This record gives sequence, structure tokens and C-alpha cells, in this order.
Amino acid sequence: MDRLAVMEQFLAVAEAGSFSAAARRLNVGQPSISKAVAQLEAYLGVRLFQRSTRSLTLTEAGRRYRDGAERAIAAAAAAEVAAKQDGGRLAGPVRVVVPTCLARLHLVSRLREFSDRFPEVTLDLEITDRETDVVASGVDIALRIGTLADTALVASRMARTRMALVANKAENGLDAPHNFMGQPAVISRLHHAKNSWVFRDGSARIAIMVHPALILDSDDAARSAALAGLGYAMLPRPFVADLIDTGDLVELLPNHMLEDIDLWALLPAGRDQTARVRAFLDWLRPQMNAIFADERPGLLS
Repeated sequence: MDRLAVMEQFLAVAEAGSFSAAARRLNVGQPSISKAVAQLEAYLGVRLFQRSTRSLTLTEAGRRYRDGAERAIAAAAAAEVAAKQDGGRLAGPVRVVVPTCLARLHLVSRLREFSDRFPEVTLDLEITDRETDVVASGVDIALRIGTLADTALVASRMARTRMALVANKAENGLDAPHNFMGQPAVISRLHHAKNSWVFRDGSARIAIMVHPALILDSDDAARSAALAGLGYAMLPRPFVADLIDTGDLVELLPNHMLEDIDLWALLPAGRDQTARVRAFLDWLRPQMNAIFADERPGLLS
């Protein structure tokens, strides 16, 4: 058994949520994915997925294996980078698409560390909240936040955080999800349907219909709109944590469970990753976990 290959197939299924979607992402047949996971479960002597006619979810053993597999894949990639460096140096461009809030609030200020480590690598960042055609544009990595549509790209989850419901001031009586029914909302198209917010109550999902006072295609713009008092906004907490800390925004319903949200790195399928691209990914993962760690315990490592 090629353990790393099987780990990659297992992770693809865990991230895609189905064998068929994972097969499309890896550009292989579904039977081979199903067989590999079955052989892995037999080898480990545990069930990694809970299967039903409608869903495929990780068991507790599956979640533990996922965490270890992600660390193993990252370690193997780091070893390859070290082995392929020419005299310990990497050179050339790495093209990365980065969401605006992530770049402006967190990532750009951290890039000095990477540049000091790899001074001959040029980082070419496209900062945008619009989806970029990764294959046609020739970018190496596209960072995206939220639920992914079924895609043929290679998707690697970098970190997980939670959403936060915020406003520029607290309002009396808004102490439960149903009280936000019909309230003016600033909607970011990146995360929500136009008039629906989702809360969680245990395993149940509660969808609340709100009034979309403003619809935007940018988390950065939604953050500014909430700050200006144009409505309530539900955004990834790392994108508003600084304003919550200063008191410029108030976090509402902090004890209610809002949906988690994932940060993904998307790469073109079938394109060999250069050593410098792998080096950037290996550097990026702990940086993203550091950014999101204060907002949600138990992040990926």
C-alpha cells in the first residue's frame, strides 16, 4: 500500500464529502477511490466514514486519522522541498490569489518572514474577492473562504474558523436567532444566500430570513458597511476581531453556535507543483492557523 497516496485519496474524500466528488477532483475513477478507502479501513481495523444513502461523514477515528494524515502530507511535502532545493535556494515566481480581507488584515504583514527565508522567490499576489479561473489564468494557488462548489481543482483545507454576527452597536431584544427575522442585513455573497443566515443548534441548522439592506461581493466592503451602521453582518470572525476588540463593532449572540467556515488552497489538477510553490504552501498553513487560532480552538495543524 502506498500510504501517502492512500492518505491523499482519503483526505480528498473527507474534504469533498463524497467518493464521486473526490474522484473528479483527483481525476480518477470512483471505484478506485472507494477501494482505496475500504483497504485503508481494513488495514487500520476501524471505520473512518459513517455512510448513509444521503451523506458521508467522518467518524471519530476518521477525524483523528484526518489530522494525522494532513500532518504527514505536509511533512512529506516539506521533505521534498528540502531535497529539491538547489544549494538550499529557491528562485522564481509564485502566483497567488488572495481574498481582500485576508490579504489586507493578515497575510501581507506576515510575508516578510517568507521573503527572508526565500529571498529569490517572487510572490505575485492578486488580491480580489472574485473567483479566478485558476487553470486559464495560470495562477499557482487560489485561496478561497467558504463552501466550495464541486471542482476539478485540487483543494487543500488550510484552516477553519467560525462566523461572527456583528453590528456597530448593540440592540435590546436581539438575544436569539429568531429575533433577527426581517432585520436589515449586510450580505456578503461570498458566504450567504441573499436573505438567509444559518445558525446551529446541536446538529440542527436554523435558517433565519433577514432583510438584505445591502448585498456586496466583498467581505472587506461588508465589514465597512457594518461599521457604518448599514445593517447587521455575519462575517468570518478573524475579519472583524480587531474591530470587536476596539469596540467599534459589537459581537451579537456570542454564545450561539454559528456555522464554521473553512479556508482552502486550490491548485490546478495535473500541474506539477514546483518546489517554490510547495515551500509557500508549507509556510502558509501554520500562518493561517495562527491567524485563526484565537477565534476557534482545535484548528488543523
